[in-house]
Parts: sequence; C-alpha cells; structure tokens
Amino acid sequence: MFKFDRHITLNTKHLLLRFIEVDDHKAIYDNVSHDKDVLKYFIMNYQEKDDEEVIRRISNFAIRNERYVFSIILKDTNEVIGFCLQCSSPSTQNNTVELGYAIGKKYWNQGYGTECLQALIDLMFSLGVHKVIANHIVGNIASGRVMQKCNMIHAATLVDEVYYHDKYHNCESYYIINPKDLGDNK
Repeated sequence: MFKFDRHITLNTKHLLLRFIEVDDHKAIYDNVSHDKDVLKYFIMNYQEKDDEEVIRRISNFAIRNERYVFSIILKDTNEVIGFCLQCSSPSTQNNTVELGYAIGKKYWNQGYGTECLQALIDLMFSLGVHKVIANHIVGNIASGRVMQKCNMIHAATLVDEVYYHDKYHNCESYYIINPKDLGDNK
C-alpha cells in the first residue's frame, strides 16, 4: 500500500517540497538548527556550526527507513526556508503516520506552515495512509493553529510526552482521517 519514492516533488501555491539534499545544509542551519527560537519547540539539536554531515545523516536515515523528509523551498526565490518530515513509518496495524515541520522564523506567519503540512497530509492520504497525527509542545500555539487550518482535530493533551531541553513537556495531539476511509465507521 504505502510506496516510498524519494523523487516525489510536491507543489503548492508558494512552495516546492522536494527530498532533502546535502546541499541544503547551509539554509537548514541558518533557518532551523542554529536558531534557538525555532528550536524552542522543534526537537532537534542546536548546532554551533554548520555541518553538512547532519543533513547527510537525516537523508540517509529517511531513505533507509522509507520516510519522507522534504526541504521547503519558496518558489519565488528558490530559498530553502526549512524542512518537513514523516516522523514515523505507517504502523502495521493502524496505518498511521506522524508528521512534523520546522520553518525559519523570518518566514513565520505567512501561511507556509499550513501549505506545507497540507501538502504532506495529501501525500500521505494518496499513499493510502489511514490517519495522520501531529503533535506540538504545549505553548506552541502557532503550530496548533497550523494543524487546525489543515482540518486536524484536537485529540488530547499528552502528559510528559517528550523529554527536551532537560525536562518533560506536555504535547497537544491532533489527527485527521483519510476522507476515503470515513465511511468505514458507519
């Protein structure tokens, strides 16, 4: 059912999503992994210096585990502004995947997160995934709005869900069911 193809490219109104490349390392460093404001809620290690090996490891892990990790590129300028990813492989029993995203703060509040997440959700559903979930650390209200704009439904507050920055954090969990499967519960 789920068929991984790292050559898939997703187009939205303002964005191009393509599989992450090692050459994206500088932009990912500048926009995500060297910005403590972005990393306040996105679980990734802070980088003191640019290191293309980080992106190489991410790419190799994704390919080996057949997961999508896309660079988020502005169509108008061809800038890599962040990345989005399939955090988990489809579960065998429930056919569910978790998605995530990180965008540089100078690109926040411009609708790119919503465009990106919606494109990922659409891809997962086209690949036969039954349910998509996404979580955000409590306090990251903007990420919750992105999920809501993509018609995701709040499922629960997960207590002590992630250990990050030397403490446990509660997370808000959202989900959306593949529309083709909605009739199955009737």
